[in-house]
Amino acid sequence: MAQSIDTLPSTGGSYAWRRGYLLLAFTALTWGINFPILKMGLAYSPPLIYTTLRMILGTITMFVIARFMGILRVPHRADIPVVFSVGLLQNMGFITLVTIGMQFMPAGRAAILAYTSPIWVVPAAALLLGERFTLFRALGTGLGLAGLTAIFNPLSVDWHARGMATGGGLIVLATLVWTAGLIHVRRHQWRGDVLSLIPWQLLSSVFLLVPLSLLMEDVNSIRWEPAFLVNVFFSGAIASGVCVAAQVGAIRSLPAVTMSLNSAAVPAVGLVSSAIILNEQPGFPDILGFCLIGCGILVVGLADRHQARRMRRKAMSLR
Repeated sequence: MAQSIDTLPSTGGSYAWRRGYLLLAFTALTWGINFPILKMGLAYSPPLIYTTLRMILGTITMFVIARFMGILRVPHRADIPVVFSVGLLQNMGFITLVTIGMQFMPAGRAAILAYTSPIWVVPAAALLLGERFTLFRALGTGLGLAGLTAIFNPLSVDWHARGMATGGGLIVLATLVWTAGLIHVRRHQWRGDVLSLIPWQLLSSVFLLVPLSLLMEDVNSIRWEPAFLVNVFFSGAIASGVCVAAQVGAIRSLPAVTMSLNSAAVPAVGLVSSAIILNEQPGFPDILGFCLIGCGILVVGLADRHQARRMRRKAMSLR
């Protein structure tokens, strides 16, 4: 999932549509496919160690990308607090909780739940940032909650299955942690280029993940097989590195409402790819829940677009 980059401004009225949509498609496909890839990787490694390896590879990749682009620099002092909050909440917290939760539930369902974060941002921003809780935002939030209810309704979920409640609870908790990080980001006034800060955000998560994983899990339990090396490389270097940079490019090339499609497209790809790769069979509640959550995300995106236009008109009238 996009992390602090979700708050990047787009480039105004002139958009590089072709490049933006290519990058958007790349991130949606890669992040969606990463859910079954991650599920397969957990057969070779404990979750904390897997997450640590993934973040290390993502960090190295982002440092290489930033260096290649000529934007690698030490963060401005004013940006350091948000570098740590994004690193600890949106990188370490979100990804670790999702990875642990995926041990107990299907990858496709996990993908749907993990991308409910845009729904939680709406009431959180209204309560903590004073943003308007408009009718359309309320509708989007309601659709998202209805989607969660459809997925977790007692008639379709076997709550006696081992870890089902734990897995679902951890992934929903992960989305709340991610939302907390985003609220901090929204209140922050950036001094440096956001893309140049991403390597440092990832590095801050590695500093905590390494000792935590070594303390709580056994490195010797990893099965160092070629399939695992390919798996963790994809999840780390590609999904947590290249994809993050691609998402920044997409945000800078497309209007914000179009970017909300990504939050709906990723779980769709995750659901389909999990069925193809892992032979999962999503039930009607999963599909209904995805449709409701996806509609909620799109409604919230349209509401944000309307507010942005209204604020621009207001700013122009004051000139």
